[in-house]
Order: sequence, then structure tokens, then C-alpha cells
Amino acid sequence: MRLLAAMVAAFVCLPAMAADYLGKVLAVSDGDTFTMEADGAKVRVRICGIDAPERGQAGYGQAAGVLSSMIEGKTVHCLQVGEGTVCDGRSRPTSRDRIVAQCFLEKVDIAEQMTRSGTVCDWPKFSGGRYKISDTTCSRK
Repeated sequence: MRLLAAMVAAFVCLPAMAADYLGKVLAVSDGDTFTMEADGAKVRVRICGIDAPERGQAGYGQAAGVLSSMIEGKTVHCLQVGEGTVCDGRSRPTSRDRIVAQCFLEKVDIAEQMTRSGTVCDWPKFSGGRYKISDTTCSRK
């Protein structure tokens, strides 16, 4: 009986894992990762379905700059994978210290806008091809 009571107490005391985030973007790390403040906490977000150049790779600064201009200081809405995103069933809801999410600025899909900018690639393994805008859109294998 004590074991059951302890299990119930532990379950009730666990923080709820939020899957829907609304908040202000504090900083952009690169073309597919940023930090936002949601419900008083800092949340690192990896935008699902796209791939951006990493620090030290060609195009890194341009991709980070485009994303920063688009969202930094603005309020975005992010749905964590598993909550009706284009990456559901293809991606985990977390990656390293980040949530993986489909994010919107107003009603605009940020990943789609980044792909349209030509600074990031569609990653069909996770997007299902959702961000392949044209035949010239780059794709990560």
C-alpha cells in the first residue's frame, strides 16, 4: 500500500510536459534553433522538418540572420512533435536539450518561410517532404 501511495504521490508531483508553447523569442542560435520564454521559463526549440548549416559551415550566418530577422523579439507559437505537427511519427519530441516543434509566427509556418528563403533545406525524413517548395529546394537525405 505504501508503494502505491508513493507512486501516486510521485506521479502527481511530476511537472506536466507542455506540448504547446507561446512566447517571445529571446535569441536565435542558428537557422533552425532558438530560445524562447514561455510561461516564465526559457525553452530551447529545434524547428522540425528542416536542416540549417551549423556554426562553421557555409551559409550558417545567413541562415541564422534570416531566422533572427524573422522571429527574434517576436511572439511565436510552437507545437511540440506529437501534437499534430508535420513531423509527427517521424521525429522525437526532444533532441538533446531542446524540444522539437513546428512553429508559427502569427499563422505563418516558420520552417516553410526559412525554406523559401533558400537558407535551409527540407529534411524529408522528418517533414515527409512538406517543406519541398519547388524542384530546386535543397533536401537533406
